Amino acid sequence: MLTKYILKRLLLAIVTFIVIYVIVYLIMAKFGNNPFVNTVDAIKSKSTDASEQLIKLQKENGFDKPAVVRLWDYTVGIFHGDYGKIYKSSETSIPALFFKPLRYTILVSLPSFIISVILGVILGTISAYKRGKWQDASITSFATVFVALPSFVLAPFIILIALKVNLPFEFKDAEDYSVGTMITSLIPPIVVFVLSSIAGYTFLVRNWVVTTLSSHQVLIAKAKGLSKFKIFTKHVFRNASIPLVRTLIFSYLALLSGSIILEQFFRIPGSSTIIVNAIQDGEINVSMFSLIFFTSLSLVTDIVADLSYVFMDPRISIASKSERNYWVEFKKWRSRKQSKEKLEQGEMSNV
Repeated sequence: MLTKYILKRLLLAIVTFIVIYVIVYLIMAKFGNNPFVNTVDAIKSKSTDASEQLIKLQKENGFDKPAVVRLWDYTVGIFHGDYGKIYKSSETSIPALFFKPLRYTILVSLPSFIISVILGVILGTISAYKRGKWQDASITSFATVFVALPSFVLAPFIILIALKVNLPFEFKDAEDYSVGTMITSLIPPIVVFVLSSIAGYTFLVRNWVVTTLSSHQVLIAKAKGLSKFKIFTKHVFRNASIPLVRTLIFSYLALLSGSIILEQFFRIPGSSTIIVNAIQDGEINVSMFSLIFFTSLSLVTDIVADLSYVFMDPRISIASKSERNYWVEFKKWRSRKQSKEKLEQGEMSNV
């Protein structure tokens, strides 16, 4: 049963990937920037046949072909390990161009994520257990402030504080500076990431813990005389952590792929910089590689997150979900509807 469910999810993931892949490529091929325009502009000062040079460059790189044909050629190339050319960089490998800055994104986002989750779980749990008291009011007020405060507004304030306490306000790479300097330069962006994320985790954990505390199994555990610690570890934490797993996984993926503004603020040479530059410069092959990476990662993670529910809580049954026959359910619904109509007609004839 589990195998059948996994196969269904894999099939759905493949279909979803293909739809996203095709639509995004066609849109970028049709409406994206031309990567050769700036090159031709530079030629204009030296030559009068700039338009001929543009046509030549487009023809050499297949830009004169219809978008559908380019999509087919690109797809065939991927299956042969060819991710296309980079038009405006000395780097010849697209994976190398993409994964090199990704390590800087992970260097900032992973510690931020871990700290945010730990603090969010602690604050959310305290707020739930102290519901209606001053601790709850203080924590929810703190979280509300940072939910309403965008990261691009918070970042300049953190930069000012960093300057006051003599911390680097921009990223310092260990290749150019010492490891200690690099670590201290990570503090301001990590603080912004944490303050921007912690509020969401706090509210989520608080709501789930409050719901769990009012459940029947917790009330029964209290009636049995179990200690607060055992109730928390066996019932509250376990039940609250099940929905938290899926949320945490996707929140980190969002943090990994959506940190464009903060990377620009702190001059972190992360993956978002590569993606933004690729879109602006018309580097369709680089843009598509980043799309393939993040889309595949999201779809695979979605399946893993669903399967983790079963292992974390045996009460959740995937088999019943996978064996659901919608055609049989439709026929039952149709039969009930016809019976209801006949009954109504019989009542009307009696009247």
